Amino acid sequence: MTDEELVRRWQQGDRQAFDALYERFKDDAFRTACLITGNRADGEDLAQEAFVQCALHIGSLKDGSKFRPWLMRLLSRSAWKYCKKRRREQPVCELFETGEGESALTAVLRTEEQRRLYEALYVLDEKRRTVIVLYYFDELSVREIAQAVGATEGTVKSRLFSARRHLRQALTEKGLKPKEASLHG
Repeated sequence: MTDEELVRRWQQGDRQAFDALYERFKDDAFRTACLITGNRADGEDLAQEAFVQCALHIGSLKDGSKFRPWLMRLLSRSAWKYCKKRRREQPVCELFETGEGESALTAVLRTEEQRRLYEALYVLDEKRRTVIVLYYFDELSVREIAQAVGATEGTVKSRLFSARRHLRQALTEKGLKPKEASLHG
């Protein structure tokens, strides 16, 4: 069933449609919130809050096919506000998990590369970090990101360009060549 069909059913009071949308997008929302805030617990809280906001305002969504960008817009704005309010160090080390079946050395090297990448990511302000997260981690198009963050496509492109430049500089300073870094984790 498409997002549009599920949204229409949800707007008509079908609780199972909400459950289906929640299952479809909860992992994306959680990952995005964690990457913006740098904290799993805060990410979980913000993802849940985004779904609560969706439930409260689902009637205002005119085009159900745009549910994901709408959800990401609610989430990213909440995350920005949260980050500005908290202004604290992001414990990026808690974002890493070791993959099963890999050697200890491989896990250490992968984790070290990811740590440097995430540290560089948190050099960015919330708005640049958000467009990087939505573009590389959530694989949204520039148009979808513009809808999600409430900006023009030109602004999104500018933020992506600027963010890449800052990331490249931060990664170079940390001794990780930008081409070696994988934004997809």
